Amino acid sequence: MINFNHLKEAKQNYFKHGLRALSLSIIFIFLAFIALIHAVIPFVFYDTVSSWIKGINKEIQGVVSN
Repeated sequence: MINFNHLKEAKQNYFKHGLRALSLSIIFIFLAFIALIHAVIPFVFYDTVSSWIKGINKEIQGVVSN
């Protein structure tokens, strides 16, 4: 839960990491809204959330493996 070496392991400085975390937070808030719409109207945005999450996961896995 607490890892004081996280920035070093991620090969990022404090501000770059913070900006990326903030941008992901905004994306996830947006996706939560899209998922809510999809829950009410299931035939719209039928693969939007899963596609974005899969893409983000690939990006994160790429960053971690470098």
